[in-house]
Amino acid sequence: MDQNKSGKFIAKLRKEKNMTQEQLAEKMGVSINAVSKWERGLSFPDVSLYKKLCKELGINIEELINGEKDNSDEAKEKAIISTINETNKIKKNSKKMLTALCTIFVIIIGGLIYYNKNLKVNLVNDSDYLYDEVIDFIKDRQFKGNPDSRYKDFNIFYSYHGFGIEKKNNYKYVYMWIYEQSYYIEPEDYGGGLAISGGSSIPVKAIFKDNKLQDVIYPKDGNQYVSSIKEMFPGIIAYQVLNFDKEKNINKLFNEVEQKKNIYYDYLNLDMSKITIDDLVYDNVIFSVEKKNSKCDIPVLLGIYKNNKYKLYTEYKSCKPGTNCDLMLQYNKAIEGKYEYDVIEIIRHSVDANLHQYTNDNLPEYMINSGKGHEFITDSDNKYLKELLESINVDLNQCAKPNYGD
Repeated sequence: MDQNKSGKFIAKLRKEKNMTQEQLAEKMGVSINAVSKWERGLSFPDVSLYKKLCKELGINIEELINGEKDNSDEAKEKAIISTINETNKIKKNSKKMLTALCTIFVIIIGGLIYYNKNLKVNLVNDSDYLYDEVIDFIKDRQFKGNPDSRYKDFNIFYSYHGFGIEKKNNYKYVYMWIYEQSYYIEPEDYGGGLAISGGSSIPVKAIFKDNKLQDVIYPKDGNQYVSSIKEMFPGIIAYQVLNFDKEKNINKLFNEVEQKKNIYYDYLNLDMSKITIDDLVYDNVIFSVEKKNSKCDIPVLLGIYKNNKYKLYTEYKSCKPGTNCDLMLQYNKAIEGKYEYDVIEIIRHSVDANLHQYTNDNLPEYMINSGKGHEFITDSDNKYLKELLESINVDLNQCAKPNYGD
């Protein structure tokens, strides 16, 4: 069967009958694209359409297959042979395709077996106590190495997620993600408030031999992070580690640490109804106010000082575009003014932040930090804050501008 010859034959007969491709397609119940493919020799009509197509074109099936008008016995024989050859060709191609598909299937299955073999780890569930031993080891090391541990009530709070514990002979490998924050009480000379010493959020691998801790391994920084994770952990664990650092996971660990910290420093919680300016002020700073759920990268900051002074910080020090530098947030330009308002009422109608847990998904509307380090949160329903802002004509929805210096 010569599809190209038959296609030209179909096109010739259609045109002789003054039919368009669209009209023939409509009569045959197929798309115009199907008719176009027949006539270009790209495909051949389905067997179920032979009789109907031949009737429309005024030919017999042998002529359709041969691609020419010829009613002789020789033409009929030629059509039969052509049909048999085409059938055999289809069977042969189908066999080749089946063989190819079987080969691909075997390769895929073999690959999966090999992949799963490499991923397989002998995780045990009778050694979960080792997670706590890792925490105790790291905590002891940090107490000895942190210079802030000399301050009053220095403490480190941990939370963790265990990915699993793998056993190999007399070794056990503990895979976990650790979140930690350390705090201390500042000396009275510096305000006596609660201060953060440091913190981290990082995956670790701990090595035990005969159930005795030998070492704790941390991943490398920067562009070596991913490769070091793949070296530290088995494939199936590495995948979990690399996908763990999502906000919902870290927020869960953060909340656990916050809860432990708030319980430990419970005596810091204030009686909001009796709080005074003296409880807050340090070095003339009573408190600062910042809008947290702003769309700004860096919002403006309002500082409230003794002697009825305020400063609205509107610019911050920033790196020049295209340069590689790392700066701590530092405001360096402010608008100064005077206020006449009993600002302690703003605090009394706020909430002690030690009693509240919040994340990036649940930020307070306004964060207030006192000179002595106490934190408070409030919202736009705080009419006292609203009245203060209106009286000094300050909008905390403004964005601070970067100042690149000289």
